[in-house]
Formats: sequence, structure tokens, C-alpha cells
Amino acid sequence: MNGRNRAAVAQLQSWSQIACCSLALTIASQLGSWAGALLAQDPALEAQWIWTSAHPKDAVPAKAECHFRKTFALKEPTAAHLAIAADDEYELYINGRRIGIGESTKKLDEYDVTKSLVRGPNVIAVKVTNQTAGSAALVVRLTVQEKETGWKSFSSDTSWKTTLRPFPLWNTVLYSDRGWDGAVAFGPLGSTAPWDRREEVPVAETHRNERFDISPEFEVQQLLKGDEVGSLIACTFNEFGNLLCSKEGGPLLMVFDSDNDRQLDKSRVYCDKVKSCQGILALNGEVFVTADGPDGPALYRLADKDRNGTLEDVRTVLKLPTENSEHGGHGVVLGPDGLIYVMLGNHVKMEVAPDVGSPHRDYYEGDIVGPKYEDPTGHAAGVTAPGGVVVRTDPTGSGVQIVAGGLRNPYDLCFNREGEMFIHDADMESDEGLPWYRPTRLAHILPGGEYGWRSGWSKWPEYFVDSLPATLDTGKGSPTGIVAYNHFMFPLRYHGAIFTADWSKGTITAVKMQRNGATYKATPEVFLSGNPLNVTDLDVGPDGWLYFVTGGRGTAGGVYRVMWKGTVPEQISNVGTGLTAVIRQPQITSAFARQNIAALKKQMGDTWNPSLIGVAQSAANPVNYRLQALDLMQLYGPEPTPELLLQLSQEKNEIVRAKAAQLMGLHPSEDGHVRLIEMLDDSDRFVRRSACEALSRADQAPPVDKLLKMLASDDRFEAWSARRLLERMPVVAWKKRVLDGEGHRLLIQGGLALMIAHPSKEHGLEVLQKVQKHMQQFVSDGDFIDLLRLTQVALHQGEVPPEEVPALRTLLAEEFPSGEPTMNRELIRLLTAMQETSITPRYLEYLKSGVTDADKLHMAMHLRFVEAGWTAEQRLELLTFYEAANNKKGGGSYARYIIAATRDFAKTMSEQESRLVLAQGTDMPNAALGALYTLPEQIDDTTLQSLVDLDGRLADRQGDSFQRLKVGIVAVLSRSGDEASLAYLRKIWERDPDRRQAIAVGLSQKPDGDNWPYLVRSLPSLEPAAAREVLGKLATVPQAPEEPDPYRNVILLGLKMKEKGSEPAIELLQFWTGEELSADADTATKLASWQKWFTQTYPEMPDAVIPAAPDAKYTFDALLSYLNGEEAEKATATRGAEVFVKAQCAKCHRFGDRGESMGPDLTTVANRFTKRELLESIYYPSMVISSQYQAKTVQTTDGRTLTGLVAPGGGGETVILTQTGERISVPAGEIEETKPSKVSAMPAGLLETLTPEEIADLMAYMQRTGKSGIARRPLEKLNR
Repeated sequence: MNGRNRAAVAQLQSWSQIACCSLALTIASQLGSWAGALLAQDPALEAQWIWTSAHPKDAVPAKAECHFRKTFALKEPTAAHLAIAADDEYELYINGRRIGIGESTKKLDEYDVTKSLVRGPNVIAVKVTNQTAGSAALVVRLTVQEKETGWKSFSSDTSWKTTLRPFPLWNTVLYSDRGWDGAVAFGPLGSTAPWDRREEVPVAETHRNERFDISPEFEVQQLLKGDEVGSLIACTFNEFGNLLCSKEGGPLLMVFDSDNDRQLDKSRVYCDKVKSCQGILALNGEVFVTADGPDGPALYRLADKDRNGTLEDVRTVLKLPTENSEHGGHGVVLGPDGLIYVMLGNHVKMEVAPDVGSPHRDYYEGDIVGPKYEDPTGHAAGVTAPGGVVVRTDPTGSGVQIVAGGLRNPYDLCFNREGEMFIHDADMESDEGLPWYRPTRLAHILPGGEYGWRSGWSKWPEYFVDSLPATLDTGKGSPTGIVAYNHFMFPLRYHGAIFTADWSKGTITAVKMQRNGATYKATPEVFLSGNPLNVTDLDVGPDGWLYFVTGGRGTAGGVYRVMWKGTVPEQISNVGTGLTAVIRQPQITSAFARQNIAALKKQMGDTWNPSLIGVAQSAANPVNYRLQALDLMQLYGPEPTPELLLQLSQEKNEIVRAKAAQLMGLHPSEDGHVRLIEMLDDSDRFVRRSACEALSRADQAPPVDKLLKMLASDDRFEAWSARRLLERMPVVAWKKRVLDGEGHRLLIQGGLALMIAHPSKEHGLEVLQKVQKHMQQFVSDGDFIDLLRLTQVALHQGEVPPEEVPALRTLLAEEFPSGEPTMNRELIRLLTAMQETSITPRYLEYLKSGVTDADKLHMAMHLRFVEAGWTAEQRLELLTFYEAANNKKGGGSYARYIIAATRDFAKTMSEQESRLVLAQGTDMPNAALGALYTLPEQIDDTTLQSLVDLDGRLADRQGDSFQRLKVGIVAVLSRSGDEASLAYLRKIWERDPDRRQAIAVGLSQKPDGDNWPYLVRSLPSLEPAAAREVLGKLATVPQAPEEPDPYRNVILLGLKMKEKGSEPAIELLQFWTGEELSADADTATKLASWQKWFTQTYPEMPDAVIPAAPDAKYTFDALLSYLNGEEAEKATATRGAEVFVKAQCAKCHRFGDRGESMGPDLTTVANRFTKRELLESIYYPSMVISSQYQAKTVQTTDGRTLTGLVAPGGGGETVILTQTGERISVPAGEIEETKPSKVSAMPAGLLETLTPEEIADLMAYMQRTGKSGIARRPLEKLNR
């Protein structure tokens, strides 16, 4: 692509002159529609300071307590972040569970509340106590990501409810806040007195003193508020000092100075043809963006062809398809070589094949133990190398090169003054606590750099020699924008610093770089922190101040600038004119600098070329001036001549020499080739690295001897570039030299080059033979670790079967365990991949040693792949470790990874070992679940009995692991399918309603005989997915019910299955009845016909309709969610017995020796109905009514209408039990008519008088097993 590189640079050079000539026209197009296209104002997105209307704002009593609630429903939450502050103290709850407490408005407390939210209804509740009389308020920022719909905000505003006197359980989803008042809002977070600023302080001063924490020598100004711009996610300055901003989910905006006071103050839509731009580059009157547009996610080129001040022309440069926009196309910058560099997250799948000359091309997974464990949540599952990448292209997208890879999801990138690239990569928070967790990291990006991100557990540790390490680890966070400060308005200590933003930390950090060998070392300083500071991007303005924007994930946006209060000397702030202005022009890669330079170049005329050459040549000039002159020649011409570069490559200053080397790679020549080879012997590591990169880019090869010394360098960045250059050279020229040479480092780097660029089994065996020889010599720990990694790469890339290198396996086994934990990690990686079983006792002893939990877990996760050599006792020992590790704290995926390893290891056990584990299933449920997989499809009587015994012991065990094991037992018995297994399933069906759905699916494999009535009785318990299976199987049995309930239940299932297809329900109804209704109609019409049929066929039965939710104190979903949550676990049957009487249940129902027998006996209700069915029967009493307990309506001769359960009384009277529990006796002669009622005798709204705690107690009481045995009535249901 070198030719395309030069063509692109030439095109950029010509563009600069076009921009200069058409300056007036371009300015006119920028100004044309300001008056008529001002941006429509959006509602404020930021959280509001709120309080109750019961108190005046500044007259809240001391010790006053105010309670707040916000309810909302979620479909599938995947992430949630909450920030909160209160005047004075708060208690925070989500779904009844206390999340935290805090005080003061000086700092936002941050919480990750992902695990606290559920599908369905949720509530955030806060109690605030005002300790001293005066003002009081609460602010909450809550953003939630849904799997399908992205980020939503539920932050505090007037939709929140408040009260001073709540009832118990006010903080749960069950509680009805219908009587609560709406909150009063005082103003948005960040700009509301007195919490964000003092009343007497002007707004411009507020942000530097109250909201933000920054050195007193700086001030922060808010230029535009959230209601003016919305939520912003990216920004950059254009040629004329206007700030181009991207609105989240919306258009590209232009923020401009409307009154010429040198302060941005207005915004307007600049381009509505694209939305959600995450990267913006203004380039010669056009704008390049990564955005959603006509071709989906892509790099687009926007232009104002008609000169009306908006960008209406949209051209696709590079399609960037992705299913996850937050991991898609991000930052876009102009490189010092004149090409466009784009940051791509790890979910992008480029449609264009990258150029074969890409610096990063021979990438590989590099994991020798597999199959890999992907993230249990499915995040990035299946995403392969190279992961996140930096690509470069020309403005037309005619060629694409991958510059570097192995990144996760950096949002932005920048180049420093010396032309070196930096990114700030994100972490995977859910990996926290796991051996492969990688924190957020600032990285120096080399051409051809590999940074080791892989999906799932396969992330490379940064000590892997075939990857490059981070420059700076920055802990947990959400890095966003990054920019190099190459201006002069800030104090000298910030010149050349890299400013990087973090959204979740609320910080902007200044990172000062200092040369360190062939790379840099970093010194970070928190430059600015905010409360809040949801910063998404930042840029340096033409005035030299630092600008940043806020927003993202539905939070409020804003535009801010940071100014230094000091006085910049005139001799610094005045850049001068002519050549002086050109050489001192700050932020040279910015659009405004390029615009100024284009104008200055036109003014200078013929003096431009010799003047720049003169500046570059003169050692008397400051280094920065000389670098700037060379950059200007690269971007604007004249192209630096080979003679000039040769001269500069021999300068005393190493920075100038390195720059000359870079340019010789862009402008290759024969003399330059010779000189670059000489520079491989330069005294400076940075220069030597630059020479290697230049030779590689120019596609020029040096003598192998020149690279050998560099390959052996202890500087990873120098050795890296030397190895990348070696990989591009003909393998016959260097293979023997690196394999037979002296020194471990030469073998390590040369062997990697061979296996990366020329992988084959032959090469793999050769490398492994040499590795074995070197390992028998004296080797330092560091070199030995790198030899272990080389071994892994040779096995992986060469696809060498471990059995072909038995001596190496024996040698490695002798090394374990060493005294170096890192060495042990790589030994165990190799030993498990090579199936080394002779040292299993040492493996297990290591798990009991004093190494870190992460090292132990690394060992245990890999031991799962050792297939043989285990005794039963050893297997139990490892499984016991898994169960203990599972109980430790970690990120969201921590436990799930361990459960997966436990299950998979248990699957490798023999049948006898599985029986041992199953015997201890109550102590190790995850292992027992895995053991079930090893059982034969047809189980014998002994195995059946062991499963029956285990199932009995699990009866009272609660928790996800135990429930999975219980369902696993059902699956094994269903698969076996013998009559004894099916008979036991039918027994479980009777006593364990929670497993009925799984049992029904199992029994449906043999749907006839004794199983048929159980399948019919299961219909009310089925969810749509299981219903499709069961209904389909029922339609194969030549048998139909005689009672109406099954027909009604099938119709109800059809109504519930609309989204997934109601055909199985319709087909079963046709099969059972022999009728076909509305044959040519759609499914909805067919279902309506069957509903009508049911009403006509069974007029005494309730209609086959899903009941509408009543206007009740509690919603059904909220109650069910509460009863399945942690709070309900505190319920007791003892208290429930009292509630049974209080709720009037005892007037009609009997439970044990308590209550009456007019209605169904509830003694064994726990054996007959799931919790959902039981609650449904109480909440919707008329949904299902048994004919045995169907209410009747009695018309008397004196005109009375009585409805209730009817029973014979003494003396020929009829006794009617009404919904109120009243017994009314009516002589037989006074009854005029008796007919069935479609309304249950059980009154609706019984739960209205109960608290959620009492409802949980009642359910606990009714769900315990009674004394009178199992009810056998096949189709009986509660409240019928």
C-alpha cells in the first residue's frame, strides 16, 4: 500500500491549497444558515435535585425524613449504573434491598446496580434525612442498558413520587404509591444552588469552585447546558473554531460563537443524515465520522456541496458492521503521515479485506487449552483475533491497513508531538477476581502491535512476549476521549501531556510522558474530577483551552472549557507572522491549525519550501520547531528529499534522528535504505525502533546480522519492531541463524517470528527441539517464562500433537512447581494442554499452598482439561475446591465461569465416580449436575434409586444451584424413559409444582398411557416454549378430554403464545374436537373463533380470556417478583397461619385442622400448584373455576339475587356462602331459579388489606405440605 500512501498524501497536499483558495466561500457556507437553523431545544436529560412539595425549598425542618420512589419496568437489563447525593443523609434501596447509605452533597456516590435489577417491575427507593433546618434535596442518576433497546435513564425528576409518612415495605415493588405526591424539581445536577453552587456565586464561577475538583490555578466554564445540546458523545473543532458535537442517538451539531465574544454559545444541526457519531474528523472543509447512516455503521465522508451551511452529501468510505454500537467504530484522527486513522471496537466486522501489507497481519488466538470458556453472559462470544484494531486508510477508503490489534474497546486515539500513537483501553468489569482480568490501560501503539485482548478466558497476560504491555494501568473505569496537548496556553508542565477522560470515574487525567528506551513511561495526574463528570470526549481549542463534552447513556450533556488563570507572556501567546507563525502553530493536526497553515502557505508563496527546509536543517532551532517543519513538509509539501532526510538522520538530537527515520519509511530511496540499515546500530533505542518500522513500511530488508542484536534486546518495544521486520523478510535468510544462534533471547524472538509468520508443523517441531535444549541450560526466570510462551505458540501455530514431544512434557513436569508464580501459571497452561498426569498430587497440593486466590483459580480452571490420571478422591478434592471458590466474591461472570468448569470437569468422571459425587450432591450441587451428564441414557435400578434418594435430600434445599440440579434429575429420568423413571417423574409432578413444566416436557416424549392425564393437567403450568413441545405431542395421542378445563387452558396458551406462534394450540383444538374454525384466517382470528366456540359450548364456564389486571394495590408481576426475591425468604408459616384467618381464607377453606370446608381443602395445595399458580388463583379468582366449586346465582321469590357456593342445609334449606363469608339459608320453596355463575365465589381483592410481608407469610403457610395426602382430582384447581 506504499503507493496508495503516497497518493493519499499528495491528495491531502492539494486539498490544503484548495482550502486556502476557497477560504471565503467556505466561511460563507459555515455562516449561511445560522439564523434559521438553530438547534431545537431538547428537554434536560440530567438528573434533577428534588424534594417533596410538603416543605418550602429553604424551610425544611430539622430531622425531617422524606421518602422517594421511582418504579419502572425492564425487559432484559444487562448493565446499570447509579450515582446519588443527598442533603443530608440517604438510605438507598432497589427492589427492597438496601444498596448503600451516605451523606453530603459534596460527592456523588457511585454504585454498580446491575445485579439488583430484574426483568419486569423494579423500584428505586430512597429515604433522605435532613439533619439541620434549611434546605434539603436528593439527586439520583440511574442509567440502565437493555439488551435490545440500549441505554435508558430513570434519573430523579418530577416523575418520582414522595411522601413523609410511608407504610411498611414502602421500598418494595409491591407497595402502591398511588397516594404519594409528585416530586418538586429545583434544577439539574451540576448547576443548582445551593447544592452544586453557592447562591451568591455567578454561574461561570460555580463550576470551578463547587461542582469540579481542579487546581485553583484553573477554572471551568459551562458554555452550553444539557437542555441546549442534549446528551453529547463526541466532539472536535473544525477549521473555523466551531466545535462539532455528536448528539447521542441524534445528528451532528455545530456549536458556534454567535456574538463574536470568543465564547461558544449557540448550537445548530450540522448534519442530520447520520446519527450517533462516535468519531469526528474535520478535514479540509469536509467531515469524516464513524456513525449510523445510510449504509448502517460506517466511516462516512460528509460534505456541504450546495454551500448552505449543512452537510447534505454523504459518502460511505468504509462499512463497519457491528451488532453492538458501543463496541463499534469510534475515534477518527488524521495521522502525521496524512492518512486517516480509525479506532474500531472488538465487535466490528470489516467487509473490506485489509491490505496484505498491513503492519498487523499475522494474528492468531494463541490459546492452547480448549475449547475456550467464553464469557457466560455471551459478551463478545465468538469474537476472534484481532479483536479491537486501529486501521488507517486514505480519504476515499481505497485501501485499508490494520495498524495494531488485540485491543478490547478503546473509544479514541491520539498522536503525540513525536508522531507516536496512544489509546486508553476499557476493562471487562465482570472479569474482576478472575485470573485473566485486565484493568483499563493506557497503551503506546506501535505499527504491528499486538495487545493481547481475546474473548472469554483467553485474554493474554501482559507479560506474554508475543504481546506489548500497557504504558499505564488505570484500574476500573470507562475511558472515553483522549487528546495530546500541543498548545502553549497551559503551564509548561502540561505541554506534550496526554489528556484522557473517564466517564464512570468522572475524571480527566493528564498523563505526562517521558522517553524510556524505545517507548515511554507515564506519570498520571488527576487534572479534573467532577461531581458529576460524565465526560465523553475532549479536544484542545484554537484558544489553547481544553474543551470537553458530557453525556452518554441517556445522561445530560453540556459543553465546557478549562482555562488557566495565569497570564501567558506575549512572546509566547503571539505566534507572530509568516514562517514564525507556521512553525509555532499549535495543535498542528487540528483542522483549525491546518486552515491557518493553508492561509500562511499562500501568503508565503515561493518562500514556503526553502523556509521549512531551513528550519528543519538548523540545529540551532528548538527540536519542536524542527519536528513541526518536517510534519508540515509531509502534509503540505515540499516532500522531504532523500538528501535532507539523510542529513537529519545524522543529527546529534535523537528525536530528530527518529523523525528522519520515520519519514524515510514514507519516502523510500536507495540511499535512505542504506542509512536506515546503519541506524539499526544507533546509540538510542527509540531511533533503532523507528528505523525498523521505517524499513518495514518501505518494504526494505536489512542484513539479518543487523537485526540479531536487536532481537536479543531487553527492551520489549525495540525487540518487537525488530521481530516484526524479520517476519517480513524471506524465511530462508534467517531461520537457521535464529534457531542455531547463541542466547535465549535470540531463540525466543526468532522462534516467535518463525511461528507467527511461517507457521507449520515442521517449524513447530524444530522450535520445540531448540526450546528443550535451551531449557536444560541455565535460564533466568524471565527468559524461562518467555521460553514457555514460545513453546505454547509453537504447539498452537504448528498444530503439534503433545504426544510427539514426550521428552519436553517430562521436562516441564519436572519444573512444576517453581518458586515463581508466573512461571507456574505458564507451566500449568502447558502441562494441562499436553495432558501431563504424572504429577496430579502436586497440582492439588498447589491448590492448598499459600499462593494467591487468582493463582489457585488459574490452576483449577485448567485442571478441568486434564482428562486422565485422576483417582476418585482427587476428583472430589478438585470439585470441593470449585464449590469453595464459587462462594467467593468477584465480578458478574466470576461464579458462572467456575460453575461451567465444575460442570465440565464432572462430565469427565466415570459412572462410579459420578455416583460418589451424586451421593454428596447436597454439598456440591454444581458437580452433581455435571455428574448427571456421565450417566448412561438408560439407567439401571441402582442408579434410579440413587437419583431418587438425592432428589429426596434436595427437597428442602433452596438456591439456583440446587434448582438446576433438581431439573437435571428430571432430565436424566426423562431421557431414560423407562416406566420406573416415568413413574417417579409422575410422583415428583404431584409433590413439586415448580418442576412440573420440566416434567411435562419429559413425559411428553411418551405422551400416551399414564402420562397423558399429567400432560393435560400440566397445561396451566406451561410457558410458551415448553407449551409448543407438549401441545405437539398431545396431538399424537388419539384421546381427548371430556371436561371443559383442558380446552380452555389450550386456548389460553394460544393467546399467550402469540409472539412465538399459536399454531400448536390451534392444531390440538382441531385434533381434540374434529372441527376446523376459520380455516383460511390468520392465527389471531382462529383463536378468537375458538374463544367464541368455548363460550357457546360451555356457557356455564368462565370465558377463555386472559383477565385484565385489576386496579389493585399491587400488580401481579410485582407480587410474583417480590415472592421470588430475597425479602420473601424471611416469611414464616407461623405468621402465615394468622394471616390465613385475617384474610378470611378460613371462612371457606380448610388447611389442616383450621378453617371451614365450603371451598377447596388447601391442606395439600403446595403439592398441587406452583407459587405462580397459587398467586394467580388468589389474584384472579375467576380465571379458573372448578365445576366442583363453581359459584351459583340464586334468584329468590322475593326478588333477591344471591351468589356464592351453594350447599344443602338442614330441613330442606339451601345454604349460600357469599363472597363476604356470610352464610344465608333459603327455604327450598323460596328459590325461583338457580344457575351457574362465571364469577368465582372467592372475592377479588383479598390481598388489598395485606402488606407484602403478610402475603409472603400467607404463601409460606400454604406452601408447606399438609397432613391429608395428595389430592387426586385430575383437573382440580384452587378457587373453583
